[in-house]
Amino acid sequence: MTPPGAPGPRLSDQERERVIEVLKASCGDGRLTLDEFAERVGAAYQAVSLPDLLPVLADLPHPFGTDFSGVLGSGTDSAAVPAAPLVPDTAPDRSVTRWTVSIMGGSQRRGRWRLREKTSVVALMGGCHLDLRNAEIEGPEVVISAFAVMGGVEITVPEGIEVELGGLAIMGGKDARRLKAVPPLPGSPTIRVKAFAFWGGVSVRSKPTHIQRSDDRSVGPSGGRDPSIGAGPIGPERSLGPRLIDVVVEGPGDSGYDLDEGGLPDGTVTIMFSDIEGFTSITESLGDRRAMDILREHNDIIRRRIASCGGHEVKAQGDGFMVAFSGASRALQCALGIQIDFAARNRTMPASPVQVRLGLHSGEAIRDGNDFLGGAVILAARITQQAKGGEVLVSSVLKELCDLTGEFHFEDGRDVYLKGLSESRRVYSVTGTGDDAG
Repeated sequence: MTPPGAPGPRLSDQERERVIEVLKASCGDGRLTLDEFAERVGAAYQAVSLPDLLPVLADLPHPFGTDFSGVLGSGTDSAAVPAAPLVPDTAPDRSVTRWTVSIMGGSQRRGRWRLREKTSVVALMGGCHLDLRNAEIEGPEVVISAFAVMGGVEITVPEGIEVELGGLAIMGGKDARRLKAVPPLPGSPTIRVKAFAFWGGVSVRSKPTHIQRSDDRSVGPSGGRDPSIGAGPIGPERSLGPRLIDVVVEGPGDSGYDLDEGGLPDGTVTIMFSDIEGFTSITESLGDRRAMDILREHNDIIRRRIASCGGHEVKAQGDGFMVAFSGASRALQCALGIQIDFAARNRTMPASPVQVRLGLHSGEAIRDGNDFLGGAVILAARITQQAKGGEVLVSSVLKELCDLTGEFHFEDGRDVYLKGLSESRRVYSVTGTGDDAG
């Protein structure tokens, strides 16, 4: 018998493999992105006892029962009949990406997107970037046919994901030298790249997983994870660390994603921050598992709107996003669309409403690699701190940029004092557009 307070029986390799099979299945049906799969496999191999596995499987359907008796337990046969899954056994409903095309321009796929069996990417006198770190891969493998004609295709995968690069290059090249030589993760899907380059290039590279920890550091599959710390999609909100808007206004930090610099706006940009109002209370009321379901739903809603409005997700931490836009009107359309989406969601789920506050400002931002810094960014974050749940709050500068079009409806405005500024600033709540953001 295990003494009270002891960590529990040590996990065997066979028991870890059973957990890996669950993660493999969840990755194959699109519940986990490649990044999430890699991070959780690393956590499973770092696990010592049963409690270490709880955050790894808590939000996934698995056959181990509420007490994980199918994995461990005093006097329990590991081959016993499994209990029912803990969560509904339904895969996410997301459209599959079949084509990515760039003609004399730039195109990128990033964030959460879905692949099944095969997809094609074409760069004709332009550039394409496919970031698979947050992609959902259905099945054991995906084939990417990459055509680069006087252009370039770049594909990014998490470390530990198996990649095969083949094909033909004529007066061009195909390059996999930036794939880090690490052992493939057990059960990971295979990415097969068929390159066809004519006066162009196709390259594949790997990067560590970007799962934010409460101490604002990222961990990769080789480094494992402290099971006591919630990380990214696994841990509860109380372990997600400080809010993104608070981190920004207190000082510079790491960018959340390594973005393709060619796709980022430059010069005068519009910065948008988002934040869930009262997410700690939601977690305490509903519990960790249901709160994380809501957080994933929240992330999907925001990322769909960002993609449809041409925004660039700079970073995400906890329940907050930082997004950059090349135009003020496009940013406002995105913000209002997000509020419309959440209003519709709350009408169908009144027992667990989600109120998101959004703050925006337009100005000259300083490019720092894959991030934006400077007063314009800090002002946007501080405006977000003043917003209420369900509100889109903007600076007077952004209002002036959009006012003449007559497209948006602004309230009279209010004066607020923002931390670090000696004088008050006028901010405006945006109530809608002529077509209600589509």
